[in-house]
Formats: sequence, structure tokens, C-alpha cells
Amino acid sequence: MRGFVLGVILTLLVVFGGAYFYTTTGHFDTRAVGNTPSTVERRTANQSVDAWVDGHAPKQANPFQPTRDNVMDGSMTYDKNCAFCHGSLKQPVSPMRSKFYPPVPQLMSRIPDDPDGNLFYVIKYGIRFSAMPGWEGVLTDDDIWKTVVFLKNSGQMKDNSQEQNPQNLQHMDNSKPSANPTSK
Repeated sequence: MRGFVLGVILTLLVVFGGAYFYTTTGHFDTRAVGNTPSTVERRTANQSVDAWVDGHAPKQANPFQPTRDNVMDGSMTYDKNCAFCHGSLKQPVSPMRSKFYPPVPQLMSRIPDDPDGNLFYVIKYGIRFSAMPGWEGVLTDDDIWKTVVFLKNSGQMKDNSQEQNPQNLQHMDNSKPSANPTSK
């Protein structure tokens, strides 16, 4: 029995030692461009991030309603800090998309369906081993919540983006009645 345990320990040392040697001596491809994560790597990383965020994100509802002012404030914060990597209303797929490893989610092409608290958490604290920075100390919590409001309502803005008229967002503002409530 003692020989079996010693054999298992020795095998594990060789496997982990070999993996360490392989990754630290220039044999592991570290390029971000031209490399794509494998299916196993992508699935494992996504499950890990989802589980962590689900367990640590605030369970509260977004304190900001999708009013015109809140969506516009969130849009300005997003355009200034996020659009270069995640795409904008005018250019839904960023040219930087494939320049990161893993590729950056294009939030204007596929609106996240995560709970607001999860999006808030990811924006505030970032994601390790990706290019997603944490914005804590750079953006206020209010800015982050308004950016989440914008993300969740960006589909409505995309539909109206060709006109680029702020009045297109008036239907989001529950506190201001429309000019002619009977017209369609």
C-alpha cells in the first residue's frame, strides 16, 4: 500500500512539474491575437465566472428606472468607457473584438440577459485574466447602475439610432406624458 501511495504522489509531481516546466519555458502560446479559446476553456471559464458572480453580486434591483435621462447618462458613460472594446450603437462590432484573448463580448450585438446586479458587479470589479478592468474608484456606483440601465435598454435605442433624436426615448420616461397620448 505504501508503494502505491508513493507511486501516486510521484506521478502527480511529474505531471504538475511537467506542466509547470512547459508553461514557464516558452512552450505555451501566449499570443492574444490569432488565438481562440478552446470549447473546454471557454465553457470552463464562463461557468467559473458565472458561478462566482452569482454568488457575490448584489441581489438588489437596479435603483435607477429606465427614464430618458438615466438611459442617456448611462449611454454617455458607456460611450466614453466601454464602446471602444464592446461596440457602440453606431458600430455594434468593435474592431477590437478579436484583439483580446478571450474575445470581448459585443454588447450592442447581443444584449446581456444577466440580472442587473450581476452586470453591476462585473463592471465594478472586472474579470481576472481577461481585459475587463474593474471600474471601482473610477466610476461611481450611480454611473455603473445607469450604464446597466443603458445596456438593458440599448435594443430600443438601436431601433431608433438612425434618427438620433432624443425624443425617441420619451416612451421610456414614465414621469413625462407624451404630447399626444391618443395618436399611434
